[in-house]
Amino acid sequence: MSLPSIQCPSCGAQLDLQYRYSKMVVCSYCGQTSYINAGAASAAGQPILLADYGSVVSVGKRGKLKGKLFSVLGRLRFNYEDGFWDEWLLWFDGDEYTQYGLQEDEGEFILFSKKPLTSQAPVFDAVNVGTNISVNGATLFVTEKNRATINGGEGELPFQVIPGEKADYIDGISNGKPVSIEYMPGETEFNTGEALALTDFQWL
Repeated sequence: MSLPSIQCPSCGAQLDLQYRYSKMVVCSYCGQTSYINAGAASAAGQPILLADYGSVVSVGKRGKLKGKLFSVLGRLRFNYEDGFWDEWLLWFDGDEYTQYGLQEDEGEFILFSKKPLTSQAPVFDAVNVGTNISVNGATLFVTEKNRATINGGEGELPFQVIPGEKADYIDGISNGKPVSIEYMPGETEFNTGEALALTDFQWL
């Protein structure tokens, strides 16, 4: 169900929100990032429109994954030394309390779900690739560690960030599944994932 509309503080365009837990929205007309507080939008950072690289995923698209309907609500792009990747916010019908992020990197897709941290996150600078670390009582084998920059966003997102902010990350494997720790501004996120193929999606 659509929520009440708000106006972009930069260009005045109407912004129709879909997700009640959104804390940030990016205007599709001018690229202005805005924080959502008390039903109003306040500008944050400079306007940025993300370049389109022809992804099969797009904000506003509907689809089905393993029999479950979902909507694509937003996207966040990260730059790192080897290129960039996109994280798409998916909202599965009837499951609005779980945050799902579809990571797209060079044509490969991983569906991540955010998990609460029940133990202290490892110190980023103390972690080495090729070693084991403990997170939430489980063993994680570190396959990648890097520093990234938030390039910009699109649509709605359940957190507040500004383009240009840093976002360190650690990727690994735990119990045969991909996992990720993202050191986002103001919050460290722990995500568990599942690798997907394009054939797993049905687009409506």
